[in-house]
Amino acid sequence: MEATAVSVGKAVLDGALGYAKSIVAEEIALQLGIERDVIFIGDELEMMRSFLLSADEEHDKHKVLLTWVNQVRELAYNVEDSLMDFALQSEKKPFCWCIPRNLWERRSIAKEVLELRTRVEDVSNRNLRYRLIKGSSSTNAAVEVQGSVSSASLFQINEARWAAQEQETLKMSLHQLITSDDTDLRVFAVWGTGGDLGKTSTIREAYDHQDIYEKFGCRAWVKLTTPFLQNKFFHDLLRQFYVYSREVTGKSNQGNASGYNVLKELEKMERSHIVDQVSAHVNEKRYLVVIEGLSTIVEWDCIKTYFPDKKNGSRIIVSTQHVEIGSLCTEQPYQVTELKELSPNHSIYLFHNRVEPRSRNAMSIDGINSTVQSSSSEIQDDAQQIGEGGDSIESKLDRSKTMVVIDEDFVGRTNDKTQLINLILQTEDGHTCKVISVWGMGGVGKTSLVQSVYRSQELGSLKHAWVTAVRPFNYESIIRNLVWQLQKDIQEDPAEASQKKREIQPGKTMEQELAKKTMEQELAHLLQTQKCLIVIDDLSSIEEWNLIKEHLAKATRIIVTTREKYVAKYCSREDMNIYGLQSLEYAAAFDLFKRKECWTSNNMYTAVKTEDVFKDSSEKIELSPDMMEQARLILKKCNGLPLAISTIGAFLATRHKSSIEWRKTNDRISTELEINPELRTIKTVLVRSYDGLPYHLKSCFLYLSIFPEDYNIRRKRVIRRWDAEGYLREMHGMTAAEVGDEYFDGLLDRSMILQGGKVIISGSKVDSCQLHDIMRHICISKAREENLIFTLDEGCILGKMTDAIRHLVISSSWKRDKDMFQRWLDLSHVRSLTVFGEWKSFFLYSKMKFLRVLDFEDTLGLQNHHLDKIMELIHLKYLSLRRCKSISKLPNSLGNLSHLETLDVRGTLILKFPTTITKLWKLQHLLAVHADPSGKLKGLRTLCDVYVNDTNLSATLMELKQLTQLCKLRLVCCTRNEKAGEKLWSAIDGHRHLQSFSLKFYGCNLESQLGGTLSPPKSIDSLKLCARLVQVSQWIHKLQNLSKLQLRGTDLNQDGIHALGKLPNLAVLHMWWNSVQQKQLQFIQFFFPSLILLDLRDLHELEYVKFEDGTMPKLELLQVSGEWSKLQEFSGLQYLMKLKEIHVNSEFRLTMDNVENLLVDCPNHVSLKLMETKS
Repeated sequence: MEATAVSVGKAVLDGALGYAKSIVAEEIALQLGIERDVIFIGDELEMMRSFLLSADEEHDKHKVLLTWVNQVRELAYNVEDSLMDFALQSEKKPFCWCIPRNLWERRSIAKEVLELRTRVEDVSNRNLRYRLIKGSSSTNAAVEVQGSVSSASLFQINEARWAAQEQETLKMSLHQLITSDDTDLRVFAVWGTGGDLGKTSTIREAYDHQDIYEKFGCRAWVKLTTPFLQNKFFHDLLRQFYVYSREVTGKSNQGNASGYNVLKELEKMERSHIVDQVSAHVNEKRYLVVIEGLSTIVEWDCIKTYFPDKKNGSRIIVSTQHVEIGSLCTEQPYQVTELKELSPNHSIYLFHNRVEPRSRNAMSIDGINSTVQSSSSEIQDDAQQIGEGGDSIESKLDRSKTMVVIDEDFVGRTNDKTQLINLILQTEDGHTCKVISVWGMGGVGKTSLVQSVYRSQELGSLKHAWVTAVRPFNYESIIRNLVWQLQKDIQEDPAEASQKKREIQPGKTMEQELAKKTMEQELAHLLQTQKCLIVIDDLSSIEEWNLIKEHLAKATRIIVTTREKYVAKYCSREDMNIYGLQSLEYAAAFDLFKRKECWTSNNMYTAVKTEDVFKDSSEKIELSPDMMEQARLILKKCNGLPLAISTIGAFLATRHKSSIEWRKTNDRISTELEINPELRTIKTVLVRSYDGLPYHLKSCFLYLSIFPEDYNIRRKRVIRRWDAEGYLREMHGMTAAEVGDEYFDGLLDRSMILQGGKVIISGSKVDSCQLHDIMRHICISKAREENLIFTLDEGCILGKMTDAIRHLVISSSWKRDKDMFQRWLDLSHVRSLTVFGEWKSFFLYSKMKFLRVLDFEDTLGLQNHHLDKIMELIHLKYLSLRRCKSISKLPNSLGNLSHLETLDVRGTLILKFPTTITKLWKLQHLLAVHADPSGKLKGLRTLCDVYVNDTNLSATLMELKQLTQLCKLRLVCCTRNEKAGEKLWSAIDGHRHLQSFSLKFYGCNLESQLGGTLSPPKSIDSLKLCARLVQVSQWIHKLQNLSKLQLRGTDLNQDGIHALGKLPNLAVLHMWWNSVQQKQLQFIQFFFPSLILLDLRDLHELEYVKFEDGTMPKLELLQVSGEWSKLQEFSGLQYLMKLKEIHVNSEFRLTMDNVENLLVDCPNHVSLKLMETKS
């Protein structure tokens, strides 16, 4: 709950901050004279955001802190709602641009902003009043510091404290230092042990002091961005220089509007002029500049060159979270002053130039360093001893409880064990250490598998050492543990022990001998002189690996287990050394369940004691078909997760054996996970995966609880919804959609979501996902705790609802009770509405004015007249009517939805859009059965499907040419115009962002109109063509980024196939009906160097398919389906060295008499699977 509260609160604050600091908010505030209030609210929300990030690092998230976090979340919701409401009123556009209609409205808004400011102040002060961040006892705080910072940081904190105490008599305030008579440029750094807490207010107090205000010709307070952007830095400096200059000189009599005028001036300036103006100010005037958020010394080395020392008493104040940055920014030697003590363990420190020489009796800095380093080491040793004992900083999960090895018979993992052993025993070129990474979701059996391998006799004489990475991570403990285990292993080996004993001096123990040298040196010696297998279990981050990898460089083999795919990739580097452990197949899962339930092979239950579950017994109970069905449903919820199967199976073994009892367990599995100690291990393991997510992924993950059980969640659908909800932000060089792709892949790589449907590969991306049933229960529980998602379903209780609902889901099982819906639910602040099943008109009413997302995909009963209410929701960003089959037209009021970003009407009867669609200037994704492109929709990124014929050819292509931001385009062109293809390629020639292009071209040969200067845009990485081409050699080579290609009806000759084979990045190739014209399809040597998936379908004219030696060196999956009536030979599979699977459908299986013979010559253990033919 703690991590969830902080993550959700932070996500909501991001949205509120986005509105508070938006251009719209600034403009409204300027016009109404409430700029300072809005700026204050924005700044305080930003500070609260920092507090939440600090709270996320707290080990002791006490109830008072969590209460405050929840208050921050609700406050952020209310702030954003109010700002959205102000924007709503401004967009009514009365007689004077965006000024509200009358004085009453202006006063009303100003009053509400003042009330918001008061609430913000109250919540902010409450944090300081109760000292919520770092507010626990001093003992706990010391342990927390030890657990959250490195030993180097701990040393620097102590160094600052020692120096500050030593120089107490020389203590000076920030105000004194700024106003001193010293004419040299001085740089002061402010740093605190609690992150940002207290620093900003401390600096602001001096910055706004009247004496300081009058002494400087120009002032500015600049917050740095990550990454550092020089243009923004200069822009912010000059804006504040201008505003300050006009306030001091009194040139502006417009009050708050001066900032607005400055913004307008800056918009007209060229970049070089802005730089020149900043240079003029700092060279001609005495300046005071505050630089907030300095994070690297590289940034400082760049920034300091912009500020000359004109010997006029200028000052720079640096605010940083890094003590070493603070010490390096100031002149050497520096002095440390403790500015303010906020709590016994939280102080604000000031780094500044030495005021006067040190006292002769003062301790030398070397002496301080030596003493503090010794003290720091003692603290670390004490903390380590605590961590190794029962009262560890963070309770260590007993890994043995998650093991499911049964009598050395590893259920369903024999093949996994064999492959892992082969990886260990395979020789490598050179003498570098081989790192093998085993990754998969929590509870899948990584530790069990590796431990089975670890104990295997097949590994020969390798010395062994196994360590589990506990939190907080301590690499010194790991090194010490490895040395101890390796030494113990050597001592137990008679041949090695005698030699080792000769190395130890008489009368000394091994531990005493080791004390002579550092543990790092001893480990390096052991790894260099012995062949060692090292296992690092449960590694969670790249940072942890970086701390230990250099110390393990001499090891023979290293096995790393992790839940994170990106960690596995980083550790192993080579794909061949990364082993993704999958869930058990149903047969293996059933076998494990039977073992725990002690069934016999004829579905008889053996009644035994729990501790004797693997022993025979004469008492047997026959299982009814209903119990077998309940067992199947339980296994479905477990979804192949060994930990869940084993734990639930053992739990049921102690219960009464009846279908009723098993049905109860099945129906209330979510509750059982919460309250039943016997099942709590499952939740503990899976919740750890959630707790380990970065904060930005936690909210994205919880949002998935919107979707029903077993629901296939499309990637694009959820990413566009995340975007509409404000969970995604554009980053440097990445659009919000690209960030969403990263987030989706991040959840996949951490096994929080599973690959959905039957998708194998799709242009290196998984198209859809599902939630593991048990993980979904945890997701729903967490979302409910934070009042994030509320679902109306069968059996839900509304009487306890007291909070405003933010995201409402109406499931198909809910009985559609209008009275209950309107009486018990507060929907005045609802942000999203998702309906599954039948639609009712009372689902929408006037109070839902803050709705951003309406998702009615596959909803039944929605009619055209119901859409009028939707068109009043002007904050709507996402609207999906996908497969609402009764919808045939959209109302003219569609133009009211000025913030709409996604409109999905695929699967409806809509063939034409109202002309008002051109008002949707923010629209990014338009998906329809028949979409008419408009050049006015400049922001469109996705456009599907556009139909072109002889009648609309010129007009449509002219509009299409203006949509230069398109990333995905689907066209269907049916024309006899011989110039149509030439016009088409010319229309999209300037679309430099186009990545995915699908074209169905009927009526004439497209090939004759390509070549020379005409070709699809070079940016395309996914291309689908249904058109007669014959050959592609004249233009296909230009598409060097192409990774996915689908061909249908192209009639390619062998030269065309060869041209495709030369594409360097082509990973997925679909060759369907009539895609080749000859009777023989031959893939020759050195061609298709990057191909991973080859899909051959309905090539009924082909007689021969041949793969030559050296072709497709990376091919992993071959799919063959459809009608192959003339096929005589399918050969050369033995040359596909990386082939893992062959998928065939029933039609192809009938064509080949002995399809299994295809596998005879394959070099690997290639599996043959039967698949359904895709449409």
